[in-house]
Amino acid sequence: MTPGQARPITRQKIHELWSRIIRIARFDKDAFRELKEDKSATGQAVAVLLLVGLSYGLGYSVFTGLQTNSLSPNQLISGTIANMIFTDFAAFIWSATVFLVGTKLFQGKTGFWELARPLFFSATPGILFILIAIPVRPIIIATTIIASAWIVSAEFVALKSAMGFNTRRTLLTSVVGLLTLIFIQMTI
Repeated sequence: MTPGQARPITRQKIHELWSRIIRIARFDKDAFRELKEDKSATGQAVAVLLLVGLSYGLGYSVFTGLQTNSLSPNQLISGTIANMIFTDFAAFIWSATVFLVGTKLFQGKTGFWELARPLFFSATPGILFILIAIPVRPIIIATTIIASAWIVSAEFVALKSAMGFNTRRTLLTSVVGLLTLIFIQMTI
């Protein structure tokens, strides 16, 4: 393999990715710690985030297209891409915000990617957002509630593990991070 040439994706790598996804979805604290330490998992973490963004983007685009009776291939493709970009950008902003709040305000000891890898993997339950494309109101509501609560819970564990915080400091970091984003949103 020459320099600059990408390493091939192997079955072992895919198995490792799915194993990590399942372990994170089950709140395996060792998996969160492994992701913090494994620099080679950055690509996997970004891939998971892209998959979650794609699932949300596709699900939401089908949902809105069906609601407005305007579902077309163009709307589906552009809506999926736009929602995917927005979702992934929001995840990066959230990661940067809790990183800054956690390290500067609450003296957490971690690097950005040491926090981002577990946080990105903790978005794994967002893959379920593809189900909001099913035009049945109870399924949409249940999917939204379950996936959102699961993501928030997994991100709490990821933040606690990556920063080395106790529950109180983790909760404070999350709340201050959220309030910071709300404040920024209101001033823009």
